[in-house]
Amino acid sequence: MTEAEALRRFEGENPRARAISARVRIVRAETRAWSLPPNPAVTYNREDAAGAKDDFLLVQQSVPVSGRLGLLRNAGNSAVRAADAEVSYELLQLRSDFRTAFYALLLAQERVGLLEGWVRQLQEVVRILREREREGEGSAFDRLRAERELADAEANLASGRVILAQARSRLASFFTPGTNPASLVVKGDFSAGAGVPPLQELTSRALSVRGDYAAGERQLERLDFERRAAARLAVPEPVFTAGLKRSTTPMLAANGYVFSVTVPIPLFNRGQTEMDRVRETEARMQAELASRRQQIESEVQAAYETINLRRRIASEYARELGDKGARLSQIGQLAYQEGEQGILELLDAHRVAVFSRVQVLELGWAAKQAEIELNRAIGEEVLP
Repeated sequence: MTEAEALRRFEGENPRARAISARVRIVRAETRAWSLPPNPAVTYNREDAAGAKDDFLLVQQSVPVSGRLGLLRNAGNSAVRAADAEVSYELLQLRSDFRTAFYALLLAQERVGLLEGWVRQLQEVVRILREREREGEGSAFDRLRAERELADAEANLASGRVILAQARSRLASFFTPGTNPASLVVKGDFSAGAGVPPLQELTSRALSVRGDYAAGERQLERLDFERRAAARLAVPEPVFTAGLKRSTTPMLAANGYVFSVTVPIPLFNRGQTEMDRVRETEARMQAELASRRQQIESEVQAAYETINLRRRIASEYARELGDKGARLSQIGQLAYQEGEQGILELLDAHRVAVFSRVQVLELGWAAKQAEIELNRAIGEEVLP
C-alpha cells in the first residue's frame, strides 16, 4: 500500500475513528432537550357533596415567555460546535498516529532490506574464503573473522525482523480487527514534503484551526448563553389552565368551562446560584484557554525548529554521503582481491557502506516524523 491507499483504508475501517465521530451526535441529542418547552398536563377531578357532583377536565400548560429556552438552544448549539472541534482535533491526532505507524513500517522494511543485502554479501565472502582455505590459498583467520562478521550481521537482521513484525502489528491495529499483520507491505519514501511556511503564519493558523483551542472558545460561548439563561429565571413564566366543567344536581345538569392563570413569584430562586456557578466556570475556562494558547504557540515553535533542523541534517548527510558508501565497498573488495588490504579492512568497508545507508533512512524518517508533529501542533495537515 502507498500512504494514500493506506489512509483510505484506515478511514474506512478504523473502529476508533467511528467511535470518536459518534460523540458529536451524542452531544447533539443530549443538548436538544435543553430547549424543549415544558410538557402540558391533563387533570380530571370529580367532586361529590350533598348530591351535587362536579366533574372537571383540565389542561395545564406553562408558557415560556422569558426567552430562556432560546438562550439554552444557543448554548446547546455552542456545545455541539465545541464537540465537533474536539472530535476533529482528536481525529487528526489519530490520523497522525496512523501516519507515524505507516512510516515506522516503511523504515523497518527498508532497514531489513539493507541488512538482508549485507548478509548475502557476507555469505558470498565467507563462501569464497572457505573455498580458498580448502585450496590452500586462504587463511583460517580470514575465514573465522568473516564468519564472525556474518554472525553479527545475522543478529542485526534478526533484530530488524523483530522490529518489522512489531511495526506491522502496530499498523494492523488501525484497521479492521483481525487484520493479519504479515499481509501488510507498504511502499513510499522519506522525501521532504512542501516547504515550511513562516513561523508567524503557522502560529496564527494553529490558533484559528486547532480543535482543542476552538472547542474552548465554543465552550465559553455556551457558558455565556447559560449565564444569560440563568438570569431569566427571575422572569416569571405564567401557567395557564383551561378545561370543561360539568355540574350535576338531583334537579339539574349543566356544562361550563374553567380558566385560570398562575404566575409563580421568583422570591427564593432567582437564578443566583446558577449564575455564580457559570461565572466561576467561565473564569476557569478563560484561564485554561490562555494557558492552551501559550502551549500551542510553544508547540508550534518547537515543531517548526525541529522540522527545519531535521530536514537540513538529512539533506546534508545524504548529499555528503552520495555514492561514497557503495564506492568504498567496491574499492575495499578490489583492494582485498589484489592483496593491498586485509580482511578487516574489507569487512569494515562493507559495514560502513550498509550502516551509512541505514543512517540515511533513519534521518529521512526523523524528518518525516517532524512533518507529522508539525501538522499535529497546528491542528491540520499543512505538510501532507
